[in-house]
Amino acid sequence: MRDRWLPLALAGALLPTAGSAEDGRAHEAAFERFKDSVVTVEVLPLAGEAKSVLGSGWAVADRRIVTNYHVVGSFIQHPDRYGLRVKNGRGTFAAKLVAFDLINDLALLEAPVPSAPLRLAGDPGRPGAPLIAFGNPEGLGLSLVEGVFNGFAEKGFIDRMLLSMPLNSGMSGGPILSARNEVVGTNVAVSWRSNSLSFGVPVSAVHALLLAAPVAATEEGLSADVNRQLAVLEQRAFARAIEPLLQGTGTLMAVGGALVPRPPDAFECWNQTQMEAREEVRKTSFNCNLQFTPTLEEVGEVASIEILVEHFATRTSGFGFYGGLAKHAPQHVGVQARPPGNGVLSPPECRADRVRTDHLVWKVNACSYAYVHHPGLGYFALTATSVSRPREAAYLALHGRGVGASTFLSLSRALLKEIRLAGAP
Repeated sequence: MRDRWLPLALAGALLPTAGSAEDGRAHEAAFERFKDSVVTVEVLPLAGEAKSVLGSGWAVADRRIVTNYHVVGSFIQHPDRYGLRVKNGRGTFAAKLVAFDLINDLALLEAPVPSAPLRLAGDPGRPGAPLIAFGNPEGLGLSLVEGVFNGFAEKGFIDRMLLSMPLNSGMSGGPILSARNEVVGTNVAVSWRSNSLSFGVPVSAVHALLLAAPVAATEEGLSADVNRQLAVLEQRAFARAIEPLLQGTGTLMAVGGALVPRPPDAFECWNQTQMEAREEVRKTSFNCNLQFTPTLEEVGEVASIEILVEHFATRTSGFGFYGGLAKHAPQHVGVQARPPGNGVLSPPECRADRVRTDHLVWKVNACSYAYVHHPGLGYFALTATSVSRPREAAYLALHGRGVGASTFLSLSRALLKEIRLAGAP
C-alpha cells in the first residue's frame, strides 16, 4: 500500500506545488527575465473615427514580433487607414507587417524593439504539462498567468491547444511558455463559457510563419494574399467537415421523430426539446457549428457553417400547423433578402422552390450574397420545411459564411437528401 503513494511523494519533492514559495520565486524570475520580450501591439487609425485595437506580442528573433492575425486584421484590410506600433518597458516603436497566417491566426511584425528573442520549442509538449502565459489584459499592463496544457481541442478543423488557463481580452498574441522557458504556443482565444478555458496556436505554426515569404505592403498585395489563404482555408474546411457528410460515411441519428446524418467531429453540436402546450406542438432541435473559424474585418467569420435541424409534431393538423411553420422559417437571420452594406456584400439573390427527395417533399427558401472583395466566397442561407405529413415536419436551417457556392450547395443537397421522418405517416 505504501508504494501506491510513492509517485505523489516524489512529485511533491521534485516539483513545486501551486502556491509554494519555490513556485512564486520561479514566476518572479520568469517575469523579470521575459518582461521586455513581451510587447503590447497597437493598431491605430491614421485619421477619422475608426477604433484602435490593442493586443500582445512577443520577440521571436531580432526585430521580429509574433502576434495574432486578428489583432492586426484591420491594418491588413486597410493599410492606408491604420498604423502599427509596439511597446514594452523600454519604449514605443513603429512596426511593419512582414507576413501573416490567416488560417492559424498569426502575424509577424518587424520593429526595432530592444529585447531578447524567446526560444522556440519543437512542439507543445505532452498533455498535463504546466505552462505560463504572458500578455497585456485590458491594456492594464504586463501580466503572467499559469495553467496546464490539455492536448488539442477535439472540435474544429484548425489545430488549437486546449488550456486550463484564465486568459483575458488584450492577451491575444502573447507567448505560452513551458517549464523549460520555451515558447510552445501563442494565446489566441478563450471559451465563451468561461475564461478559465482558453486556446492557443501551437508553436509549429510559428515555425512555418518564419519561413513565409514577405508580403507586399500595399492594399492590393495584402488583399491578394488574404484571398489566396481564404481559398486554402475553404478547401481544408471542405475536406475535414463537409466531405464526410457528402460521402455518406456517417450514421443517422434521431432528432425527435426525424433521422439526420450525424455531423463529423469537427462540429460542436447540442440539442434540446420543448413543448408548446397551447399549440400542442412538440419541438426537438439539433444545432451544430464549426469551431475555431477565423474572422475577417468587416466580413466576420469565414469558413463558418451552422446547421439547425428541428422536428415538429402536433396532435392536430391543417393550416394552423403549417401556418406556424411558415412564420417560423423567416425568423432565422439571412433568409429574407437584405440590402448590401458598405460595399461588403453584393445584392442578394433569393429563390423559393419545392424539392422532392426519396424521403420527403421540401418547401425551400434560399438567399446568397457574394463578398465583393473576396471572389468565390459568399454568405448563404437556406431554410427548408418538409410538407409530406399532416401532423409532423422536419425543418432545416443552414448558414454558410465565407464559403464557396459549390460547397454550400453540395452540403444543402446532401442534408435534404438524407433527412427523413421515422415511423409510419
